[in-house]
Amino acid sequence: MKSIEFKYMNLKKAYIKLVEVSKFYDGKNEIIRDSLIQRFEFTYELTHKTLKEAMSYLGVTLENSFPRTIYKKAYVNNLISDDKVWIKLLEDRNETSHIYNENLADEIADRIVELYVEAIGELITNLEKVIE
Repeated sequence: MKSIEFKYMNLKKAYIKLVEVSKFYDGKNEIIRDSLIQRFEFTYELTHKTLKEAMSYLGVTLENSFPRTIYKKAYVNNLISDDKVWIKLLEDRNETSHIYNENLADEIADRIVELYVEAIGELITNLEKVIE
């Protein structure tokens, strides 16, 4: 099994778990919100690692391996369609490491459900086409 296939499979598994908890999130239960954010963090880590591997697989040169750079290259290479959502996703992921504010946690959880689950799903669909 190629490294890209292994990373893709792990990303897809993490995404399925993210989708699963997102269906339970109603904005009221803190335990579900916290689980949603935790699964988002894990899935996020796999998105940029898998994309980095995909770029290498496609022969795309990266100036560095920072997530922001990887997402911009993924946009240019049509693996993601909205780079602004991915940059906000990156910023929100950075915020989740330092959440001490319940309102901010709620806002990020809402964006995960409203924007990021779909964006990551699109990435998975596009990656699947690349590695076939």
